[in-house]
Amino acid sequence: MPTFNERPNILLVLTDQHRWDFMGYMGHRAMQGLTPHFDRLAQEGAAFTHCYSPNPLCMPARNAIHTGLYTFQSGQMNNVGDWPMALPTFTQALQALGYHTALTGKIHAHEGVGYDLDLAEPRWRQEIRALGFDDVLQVAGKTMAFFVDDDYTQYLAERGLLYAYREDIVERVEARGRGEADCWPSILPEEAFVDAFIGRHAAEWFRRYDDERPWFHMLSFCSPHPSYDAPASALERVDRRLVPLSPHHDHPEDLRDMVANYIAQIHVVDEHLGLVLAALEERGWLDDTLILFTADHGEMGVGPDAGDTGKSGKCHWEDGSTRVPLLVRPPSRMAATVVPPGSRVEAPVSCHDVTATILDAAGGKGHAAQALPGCSSRSLWPLLDGTVKQTREAVYSENGGQFAPAWRMMDDGAWKYVWLVETAQELLFYKVEDPFCLSDVAADHPDVVARLRRAMLSEHLEHPAPKTGRAAYSPLIPHRIGRERLERYNRGQ
Repeated sequence: MPTFNERPNILLVLTDQHRWDFMGYMGHRAMQGLTPHFDRLAQEGAAFTHCYSPNPLCMPARNAIHTGLYTFQSGQMNNVGDWPMALPTFTQALQALGYHTALTGKIHAHEGVGYDLDLAEPRWRQEIRALGFDDVLQVAGKTMAFFVDDDYTQYLAERGLLYAYREDIVERVEARGRGEADCWPSILPEEAFVDAFIGRHAAEWFRRYDDERPWFHMLSFCSPHPSYDAPASALERVDRRLVPLSPHHDHPEDLRDMVANYIAQIHVVDEHLGLVLAALEERGWLDDTLILFTADHGEMGVGPDAGDTGKSGKCHWEDGSTRVPLLVRPPSRMAATVVPPGSRVEAPVSCHDVTATILDAAGGKGHAAQALPGCSSRSLWPLLDGTVKQTREAVYSENGGQFAPAWRMMDDGAWKYVWLVETAQELLFYKVEDPFCLSDVAADHPDVVARLRRAMLSEHLEHPAPKTGRAAYSPLIPHRIGRERLERYNRGQ
């Protein structure tokens, strides 16, 4: 990997429920001109075009990034309970290396649904600090704002907007229950939209930072996760004529509304990433900063395969759910030691590979393995400096079965192998000819099935669970977003 003369500043940008293909730099027609800041990072760095989530669900994927562990290692297989707080995190390792660390936005270490948590309370804020963050401004998420209070809901409450926001969440849920579309513009002023709040506060953090230590900042947006509630001004910038529609969808115009809203939310995130990049330029730090961008998982329901598969949302093994964007923009002093700016890297990688990549940059080659016992994250630097063509034979992903039947998967970019946990059935898809994975060809290619089965077993054998504890398990609490609960909130205010 490249040698750093000094430890770089590091910015990790995350989005939520963001498919790999919905970016301007990926050639998406309707996104052209709407992601200029992400496109800039792609032009000045490298885009990994075959990146997959280790578990396409919020809490498991985010925990994998923070611990460098697969979710079968940590036990955080579903959106249940809290993260296993005893596991070491890469942010703790950065603190030990002398970094000042900060979180602005979503981390999702506490499920909260059914418990009515207030994450701004000292005890919950301290738990996030203990994960390795000196500064914390936390947002639970979009629909999570119905159940969970945080820095963002405090902001809304101070402006008399919180009850109206929660009522809007209920109205969207009720519309879905009636079989109606739930995509309409946000009822909030544009500056109060959650990602505007996150981007504005992160930019201000950079303007005020006065510590001599190098910094790490996790900038974690909440979009394009539902609700589909982009600001009206952002929706107006989407050319609906270019919005791709599945030819086999039952309600194509409803789909067009949803996809346009999804695109508009990504545009809002891009705009507010721009505020942060501008703040870095103001401080003269941009060229000295390692910038990484990825997402926790994708979204099935907005892609061209939406009608063919009959699936939507997350937790599925198809690319729409598991495949996510990944960008790495090195500091300018490394330009001569990595692949040319604007490169596309097609090797299969995992989004939790950002973990080892960050720690290698901060602490030297192999630091992730030293700091994170059992680490299954693999550094991207050998791919970036051309040392190797690939770091993984195939990418491993899994899901614990909370919202869909459990599965395990290996994907090498051309072939996707799926093992269904409940039935032990093995599926195989040749994505070169069948990108939506509609035709199982396992019976025709037993050699490929055997190869990818061995690769999957190797991941389990080579990465046993560390002996520092497992995720706390709590039974799923019956919960729903509804008016009865909304009125209870209102009476309590």
